Parts: sequence; structure tokens; C-alpha cells
Amino acid sequence: LVTVLIASCGGRPGVTVMIAGQKEPVPMVLSSTTQRTGCSSVHGDAFPQNVPLTTVRGAPVTLRFEAGTGATGIRGWIHEQDPAPPGGPIEEFTVSGPAGSYQPAKIVAGRTYQVTVNVLWSFVVTSGEETHVFRLRIEPP
Repeated sequence: LVTVLIASCGGRPGVTVMIAGQKEPVPMVLSSTTQRTGCSSVHGDAFPQNVPLTTVRGAPVTLRFEAGTGATGIRGWIHEQDPAPPGGPIEEFTVSGPAGSYQPAKIVAGRTYQVTVNVLWSFVVTSGEETHVFRLRIEPP
């Protein structure tokens, strides 16, 4: 029982994002965390100012996600940045479980996007979310 409780108090699982055809993970910044227990909840926002930019040539782009131990799902939102249209995201996605991929349908060459990746996690006595952000620029092939 003690081993299970210690394991359930581990840190957040984290997430790695790769773009198909690229050798390095996409650099991201942490933008928020939430942690819940049976009797409390804590939330923190980072409000990142310098969101990393990754540039790739050609569309379509496939995003590959891999989260650590305890991750139960991944969801995300893609916002166009130039020009920034009013309103919400141009695409939303969900990946079941701790790993998977997604190919955005509305990303086109010559534009920059902000991608928000939210990892849901759960251990025995705690659960929560962590959110990361990166920018993605698609150049013509």
C-alpha cells in the first residue's frame, strides 16, 4: 500500500511533441497546471511571453504526442496567428491515452499557428492537467 501511495504522489507526466520527419522534439513552454486530490485543488497559470517557434516546410503536418506515466489523454487547440482571426481555435483535437498522433486539416503553408497541448493525468489519489504551448510556422515546400 505504501508503494502505491508513493507512486501516486509522483510529479506530472509531461509530454513530448514531435513533428513527423523531424529529428528533435518541438520546444514548448508550460502555461498552466492543475492538481486535484480528494479534498483540494490547486491551479497555476504561467502566462508565457516567449513561446518557442518551430518552422517546418510543407503541409500536411503530423503531430506526434507522447506523455509520461499517469497520462490518461491529450487534447489540444490550434489558433491561427497571422492574421489572427477573431474567435476561438481553428481546430481542436483529442488523443486517447498517453500517446498518439494528429494531422491538422486546416493548417496551410505561409502561416503561423499557436498550438496548445493539454495532458490529463491521474494517479491513485491525485489527478490533474498540465498545459504546454508552442508556435508552428509552415513554409512552402
